[in-house]
Amino acid sequence: MTGFRRRFPGRILFVIVTLLLFVPLFFLRGSHGRLSIPEVSACLGAVFLYLIFVRLISRLHLTSVLISLVIFSLIVFSLAVFLQPSASEEQTAPHEVIQPDGYLAKKLLSHSGDTLEASGLSGIQNEINSLASSGGDAIRNIALFDGSGTVGMTLGALGEVTSATAEIFIRAVYAGSNVAQEDSIILSEGTLRESEHPLKILALIAAVVFSIAIVASLRYLVLVERRKGTLLLFQLLVITLVLRILYVSLGLEDLFRTAISGISNSETILSISPFYVLLFIFAFINSFKTDWAHYLNRWRKYIALAGALGILVLSQSILRFYFRGGLTISSLGLGTLLGCVFTVLLIFSSVTFLKILFLLPSARLVDRKLNQLRIMDGLGQSIYSTFDEGKIVHSSVALGRRISGADRCWAVKLDQNGFGFWKAMRRDSSEAAFPYEWHREILNRLEKAGGTVLYNRYPNTPLTAFAGKDSPVPGSLIASTLKIRKRTFGILYASTNRQFGFMNESQGLVETFARQVAAAIDNARLMETELERERYREELAIARSIQESLLPGELPEIENIDIAGISVPSMQVGGDYYDVFPIPGGFYGIAIADVAGKGTAAALLMAALQSALHAIAPGMSNKAGDTVQRLNSIMSRRMPDDKFITFFYGVLDPANRTLSYCCAGHDPPILAGSHGMVSSLSEGGLVLGVNGDAEYRTTTMNLNPDDRLLLYTDGITESMDKETGEEFGLDRLTDFLTGHDSLQSQSILENLLDRLESYRGEVAAFDDMTLLMITCTG
Repeated sequence: MTGFRRRFPGRILFVIVTLLLFVPLFFLRGSHGRLSIPEVSACLGAVFLYLIFVRLISRLHLTSVLISLVIFSLIVFSLAVFLQPSASEEQTAPHEVIQPDGYLAKKLLSHSGDTLEASGLSGIQNEINSLASSGGDAIRNIALFDGSGTVGMTLGALGEVTSATAEIFIRAVYAGSNVAQEDSIILSEGTLRESEHPLKILALIAAVVFSIAIVASLRYLVLVERRKGTLLLFQLLVITLVLRILYVSLGLEDLFRTAISGISNSETILSISPFYVLLFIFAFINSFKTDWAHYLNRWRKYIALAGALGILVLSQSILRFYFRGGLTISSLGLGTLLGCVFTVLLIFSSVTFLKILFLLPSARLVDRKLNQLRIMDGLGQSIYSTFDEGKIVHSSVALGRRISGADRCWAVKLDQNGFGFWKAMRRDSSEAAFPYEWHREILNRLEKAGGTVLYNRYPNTPLTAFAGKDSPVPGSLIASTLKIRKRTFGILYASTNRQFGFMNESQGLVETFARQVAAAIDNARLMETELERERYREELAIARSIQESLLPGELPEIENIDIAGISVPSMQVGGDYYDVFPIPGGFYGIAIADVAGKGTAAALLMAALQSALHAIAPGMSNKAGDTVQRLNSIMSRRMPDDKFITFFYGVLDPANRTLSYCCAGHDPPILAGSHGMVSSLSEGGLVLGVNGDAEYRTTTMNLNPDDRLLLYTDGITESMDKETGEEFGLDRLTDFLTGHDSLQSQSILENLLDRLESYRGEVAAFDDMTLLMITCTG
C-alpha cells in the first residue's frame, strides 16, 4: 500500500504537467505557419497524452475500445464544426486579406485585386480534380477491365470501383499535402481574431485530446494479435505522423518545393508532400491488421460494420474541414495533427468496413462453429466428470442433437446379447422400434464405410426394407460407430425429418463426436476393473512427474537474500505449489499455494495456476494485488464450484529491500524480525476461485538485515502428535522459527522437517507439506 501511495501522486502530477503544456496557446501567439513556443509546448503535450492514453485504453475490452472510437470521432466532429470560421468572416473585403507567402503563393500573387482568392483557390482545386480524374481514367482504361459478357461486366465494374477509389485517395493526398500551407489558405484579420478566442483554442485542445485517444485505440486494435514486426509498423506510423507535423510547422514544405522546382517544374510533383504520402502508406499497411474482427460474433460484426461506416463518414467530413484550412487557423501544428489522425482513421475505417463486409457471409457459419466448439467443451465437462456409463450416454445424446442440428439423436449398445439400450435411455421412444436386423445392416455398412455413413434421402435407401412397420421414417440419417481400440460396442444415430437435412461436414463432426463418446464410455468401463486401477496409478505417476517439473528445480540467486524451498506431497500427486521467479525491473515473484483436494485434479489445477501466474506477473511489475486479482478472474472461470485455492503472492525488490504482497486466504507467512519482533502477513483478500470479481489489496513492507520470512501450507501446522493427536500448531512453528539463529534458510527448513517427523512419529502425514524460507543476509 505504501508503494501505491508513493506512485499515485506521480501519475497525477504527470497528467497535470501534460495539461499545463497546452496553456501557452491561450496567452502567446506565434506567427501563423511557423513553429512557435506555444505550438512546441502543445505538441509535446500531445506526445505525453499519447503515453497516458496507451496505458488507459490497454485496460479496456475489445468491445469497449470499438465503442470508444465511435464516441471519440463524434466528439471531434462536433468540435471541428465549432472551429470553422463564421460565415461573416469568410466574406471579408479584399483590403482586409492577409497575403500568404510560399511557393504556391507566388502563383496566387500573380493575380490581382478581388480575383486573388477566387483564382488561386479554384486553380488549386482544378489541379486536384484534374490529377484525380487522370489517375482514375488511367486505371479505368486498362485493357483488363474491357470486355463483354459476365466476366467482362464484372471486371468493368471492378475497374469503376477501383478508379473511383483511386480518385478519392489522389484527392486526399494532393489536398492534404497543400492544406496546411499559407499558400492554400487566405486569412482575414477577422478570421485570425476569431481563431484567437479562448473558446476556439479550448475546442482545438479538446479535439486534440480525443484525437490522441483515437490513435491509442487504433494501437490497441492493431496489437490485438501481435506478430513479429506489428508493433514496429505502428511505431513507424506514429513517427511519420510526428514528422509530418514538424515538416509542416517548420515551414519545410516551401523549402522542399523550392528545391524540387530547380529540378522539375511539374505541378504534380511540387504539390505532393512526401511525409503525407508516407503517412498514407503506413496507414494502409497497419489498417490490414484487423484480426480483431474475427473475435466478434455475427451481431457484433453488424454493429461494427455500422460503426466503421459512421466513422468513415465522420472522417471524410472532418478532412473536408482540414482541406479547407478550417482546422489549422488557431494552430498550424495541432490542426495538422487533427488532419493526419483522421487521414489515418479514414483509411482504417475503409479497410475495416470492407474486411467486416467480406466476413459477414461466413459469420453465421463461424458462429455455428463456435457453438460446436462450446458443445465439444461441454461434452468433455459432462462425460468425463462421471464414470457412470448410463449418464455418459444420456449427456452425449443431448449434446449430439445440438452439435449436429438433428431433430433426434439416440444410441444403441452392442454386446453378446445383441443390440440394446443403455439404462438411462427411454425404451418407449419411437427409435426403439427399429429391429435387430436394421441395426445389423447399419453396422455392416459402417464397417465397409470406415465408421460413419450419411443418408440424406433415407426413404429412398434399401435400409427401409430392414425396418419394421412401426419404425419411424426419417428424412436424413447419420450413423457412426462407438468404437475404441478396434472394439465396437455401440452405434450413435442422428436424424432429421427433412431430406438433405445434413451437410457433408456434419458427417465428420458426428464421427469425431462419436469417438469422444466412445472414449468416455471405455474409460467408465475400465474404471470398474483392476486394469483401470493400474492405469490410474500410471497416470498418477505421470502427473507426479508433471508436478515436479512445475516446482522450481533451482531457486534464483539474489544478492543479500538467502532463499530455500521444499515440498513433501502426502500422495503421489500433491496440491501444494511454491515458486520464485524473476520479474522485469529487477523484481522477483514469490508464490505459495494450496489447492483444495489431492491427486490428479489438484495437480492439474496447480499446473493451470502456475501457467496463468507466469503469464500475468511479468506485465504487472510489483503490483501484487492487481496480479492476484487478474489471476483470480482467470482461475474462477476454469475451476469447478467445489474447488478453491489459498494463495500468497509477493514481489521482492532486493535493491530497496521491500516486499509487496497479497495474501488470498492462505496461512499468513511468519516474519521473524532481527529485533525479536514476530508478525504475520495476512492482508489481501479471499481465496481464489470463489468470486471472480473479488478485489485484492497490495501491502508493501520493508525488510531489514537478518529478517526471516517463512511461507508454509497448512500441512505443517496440522501435523498430528503421534500419541495425543494434537496438531503441531502455529505457536510451535513460531517458537521454532524464533529459536533458530542460523541464517542458512536450507538448514532451518531441514531442521523443521526433522522436528515435524519426530512430532508425528509413525503417523503418516495426511496433507502436503510445503515450506519457503527467505532470509535477508546483507
